[in-house]
Amino acid sequence: MDSVTEWFAGSTINCVYGAALALGLAYSLMLVIFQGFGDALDGLGDVAHVFHIDLNLDADAGGHDGLGVSVLAIAVFIAAFGAFGLASRGIFEAGVGASIIVAAIGGFLFGGVAQAFFIFILSPTTSSLVSQSSLAGQVADVVIPIPAEGQGQIMVVAQGSRLTYSARSYNKQPITRGTEVRIEKIVGSVATVIPVDDYEL
Repeated sequence: MDSVTEWFAGSTINCVYGAALALGLAYSLMLVIFQGFGDALDGLGDVAHVFHIDLNLDADAGGHDGLGVSVLAIAVFIAAFGAFGLASRGIFEAGVGASIIVAAIGGFLFGGVAQAFFIFILSPTTSSLVSQSSLAGQVADVVIPIPAEGQGQIMVVAQGSRLTYSARSYNKQPITRGTEVRIEKIVGSVATVIPVDDYEL
């Protein structure tokens, strides 16, 4: 135990890797426990509101609206970054520069695999039962908070199916989890929404 403590104490980069691993694992578990498994028995549609990750390309506009990455993907990247960094330092005794490169590669690899898995396996937006245009004007619930300048997620029930989309705030104001919002439009797989209370005003 003393040797492990000394190993971390003797190197700032080792502490960074250790903290990244602990933070990434803790946040991933928190997401799964508090937002995923509790609804798992209701179907994969509910689990998807935690794990759903979107790559939104606006082909009609001839450009891209942005890359939306779920908080779980970020957590997986951080955890893998820490794990690969520690492994390169502890097992292979790599230098700081080399370990950062290895850690980054490992982080992107695992983050990318997680993103691809949930896009193609659990993404509810691949359903052909409900057209996106028909969802404009529908009321949805915010399941992951929407920051002022970023993306959260919403869940909407349409034709008996529960669908989740990444979402941006129409008026650039943060929207808390549990707020009812009105879908203004959906471009690619990202919805633009406004709180129902604000809309009615």
